[in-house]
Amino acid sequence: LWQALCGMFELDRSAARGLMTTRELVIFEHQSPLGNAQAHRLFERVTATRKDPTRPARAYADYQVSVEESGLPAGVSIHRPCRG
Repeated sequence: LWQALCGMFELDRSAARGLMTTRELVIFEHQSPLGNAQAHRLFERVTATRKDPTRPARAYADYQVSVEESGLPAGVSIHRPCRG
C-alpha cells in the first residue's frame, strides 16, 4: 500500500492531473489496534511552512516540511517511505 501511495501518479499523466506527484508520506504506526495516541496530536507533529514568507510560494521547494519525531507517545513509531 505504501509503495502504491508513493508512486500513484507516476503512470497516470492525464490532463486533469497534470504533473501531480506524492512528495512525502508520513505514517504513524501504533502498537495497539485501538491506537496509542490521539490522531490530532500526531497530525500536529507535521508542519509545512514557507521558507520566505515575504515572497509568494510558487513551488514545493518554497516550503519546509518537518515532522517532530522526538518525544513520541509510547507505542507509536513514524515511517517515511517516500520523500520528494
